[in-house]
Amino acid sequence: MANAKKKQRREFKLPPLMSQLQALAFMLFQNINFIFFLALLGIIYIANSHYAVETVKDIRQLQGELKKVSWESNARKSDLMYESMLSRVSQRSEHLGLKPLKGKPKKIEVKKE
Repeated sequence: MANAKKKQRREFKLPPLMSQLQALAFMLFQNINFIFFLALLGIIYIANSHYAVETVKDIRQLQGELKKVSWESNARKSDLMYESMLSRVSQRSEHLGLKPLKGKPKKIEVKKE
């Protein structure tokens, strides 16, 4: 039975009196589905590589923008820390008549009745 299945395989036979060019064309037309499949895979590969290059460019651009925003954030944070120091706050609030506390703060107690 195994021999019968082996004999049923289709063997590629050229019709007689075919030139080499005709034989090549005949083989191409027999395998046209596989050739189209390979062409499709090639197109997908090229499209994927273009997409990857564009994605890398976008990532680099976003990283540059992130660095700029980070520098800005750090600059504003340091400005805020400088402006919130006790000496700066007292200098800016002098014109309002506010002065820094000298001594301990007073505790207000409410008596419960």
